[in-house]
Amino acid sequence: MFHRSENIFSPQKLFRSDDIEDELTELFNKKYKFEKNYEWELPKQETWFTVPPWKVRSLETLKSRLNFHKSQLNDFSIEEWSSHTRRRNPAGEVGWKIRCVINPEFLTQAWTKFYECASTYNIIPRDAVTSKNMVSLHLCEAPGAFITSLNHFLKQNHRDIQWKWMANTLNPYYEGNSPSNMISDDRFMFHTLDNWDFGVDNTGNLMSWENSQAIIRRAKSLGEVLLVTADGSIDCLQRPDAQEELTSPLHYCEIITALQALSPGGTLIFKLFTIFENSTVCLLYLLNHLFKEVNIYKPATSRQGNSEVYAVCLQYQDRVNLDMFIPVLKNSYGTDMYSQRALFPLELIPESFLKQIEECALYFCSLQCKVINNNLQAYIMQKNMALHRYIKKIRGTVASEFIWKYNLKPLEYEHEILKGILHEENKINTNPRYHRGSYTERQLYSKMSLKEKSKSLNAFLQAELLSNPLTLINEVRWIYADSASKIDLVYIYGYPLQRINSSKFILVPIFKVYQQILAEEEFMEILMYYQSKAQENAVPVTGNDTEPKVLMLPFFNENNNYYVYEKNCFNSLLSLLKQLEAGNTLVLQNFNTLTHFNVGILYILAKACFEKTGFTSNGSIILSNFLENSAIDLLDIINSECDRVRNNTEEDILNVLPVQVTNVGDFFINIVFYNNTFYRNKCVEYLYTIEQSL
Repeated sequence: MFHRSENIFSPQKLFRSDDIEDELTELFNKKYKFEKNYEWELPKQETWFTVPPWKVRSLETLKSRLNFHKSQLNDFSIEEWSSHTRRRNPAGEVGWKIRCVINPEFLTQAWTKFYECASTYNIIPRDAVTSKNMVSLHLCEAPGAFITSLNHFLKQNHRDIQWKWMANTLNPYYEGNSPSNMISDDRFMFHTLDNWDFGVDNTGNLMSWENSQAIIRRAKSLGEVLLVTADGSIDCLQRPDAQEELTSPLHYCEIITALQALSPGGTLIFKLFTIFENSTVCLLYLLNHLFKEVNIYKPATSRQGNSEVYAVCLQYQDRVNLDMFIPVLKNSYGTDMYSQRALFPLELIPESFLKQIEECALYFCSLQCKVINNNLQAYIMQKNMALHRYIKKIRGTVASEFIWKYNLKPLEYEHEILKGILHEENKINTNPRYHRGSYTERQLYSKMSLKEKSKSLNAFLQAELLSNPLTLINEVRWIYADSASKIDLVYIYGYPLQRINSSKFILVPIFKVYQQILAEEEFMEILMYYQSKAQENAVPVTGNDTEPKVLMLPFFNENNNYYVYEKNCFNSLLSLLKQLEAGNTLVLQNFNTLTHFNVGILYILAKACFEKTGFTSNGSIILSNFLENSAIDLLDIINSECDRVRNNTEEDILNVLPVQVTNVGDFFINIVFYNNTFYRNKCVEYLYTIEQSL
């Protein structure tokens, strides 16, 4: 390890004022440690989950206080308030300076937060240092910055440790997952997919007991699991006053999974929010029995104005036989029972522990309220240049202090997990920020008339098209067959898709507007009437002498299961393909290119069955000049495998090719352009029809 005196940023400390020194001390020391009382007793198993949820008056008072302060932000648009608080964030330049000076692998805000946790607490267990072996398990981990941050920390501080890792998250390649609860950024995951486990159903849903057990088994098969991290959350923008209640069931599943996976002496780090509800109080009481030390910590690079904190639990104890409690823990795992029953009765939690909970909750609540108030005052005083100069000075000082305090040094590419790949890659972000406007505006939407809703959705759509112009305008984008490419089928199985909630092949905001239109029952009635009267789209001119064949696939009925519809469409396509002769052109209309299964089929057609494939702006896919070859045999093999699982309601074929084949290059980019255009046009068409009908 390098000495601090060698760091180029340490001299700055000589020129700080007392005010700045105090602010730095507070910023880097937002922590609370529970003082264990060995007279505390774990309630007997027969009392677990036997009483309704309870409340502690002092914690309810704090909750009301915090929600009052948060409610003052209701009329601010997300864009406006986020921009203001970013400028006010004293740690706002940390990432920028680290990127310039250190340039670590896959730097994000999560990277810096984990590095703070690792540097502030002794998270690498003694057993790992002694044995020089360690396995880490990362739950709800996407996009993966905790992993690259841990790698940087180990290479800088414990280079002789042989480290293996495994991660879980909601699967961004499974179209049934909701984008509001899922991080779809797969830049790191794409290259490390063998290290990720999405459970037995391939959804990645940790709140499934079967998925949890599969993840635990695989993690333990790698060796002793001595570190578990859990960074899960869900979208609470519609209910910001209930963040803890909404996320608590997920945190329970994270913790129960972690406790089963961890070896004695191990470390658990997990994200939580406020500490007002019985669920969090009970879990912290349980953890204080199972770990030698439990800390609550808010990293300097965690946004000051939010409720996010991390529990850092050190030295997992084996004095409690967790196996005997598994049956009762399983009963509440991922079920409504967890929200309907308290883990422990209030009277069995010692007053001395509740007193510490109140102290901890008060401390972090007060910090958050203070920041919200300061940001509101600063918003009013935006023209105060002295305030701007002070914030600018603080931001620069904090960034330098971060690098100096945690002794950050660059790594050679050979010590990175992907050895420099991520520094050069520039992938399409298909999930930019979706939410716009203020909380009040989002609440008012549900009370709008149909005409007002239509106008609101239209305005949102236009704003998205201006900020993300990845659409086709009156053109055809062509890709050509590749006779050199070898196509190897790799089946991915998982829970059958009931409906499409997300896709790696479209910008999420555009698809969200489409989904919102279809979610309105009155809109659907208008559109169904319109569709029954609509004529088929005109067939595009291909330039061939022979007239092209057209396959107009039916629209998906939202009342049916998507996976049945998808496989029926595949049957129709395969039947028509078998009737083609060399040189024929096929035009696909209404062929869904949002799922990996269909995109895999189209990849085979484009690369091996037709001379060229055109993606049009009017919603058609042109397969030009059919080639006589054996590639159709691949589709027959796929169809046979589909038939094998056709009647299985728990398993279906989700993909026939690896994502490393379909989700890269010109083929992938053209699919994204095509889908953006198709669903943009559908939204425009639907909204116009609706407005004309109202």
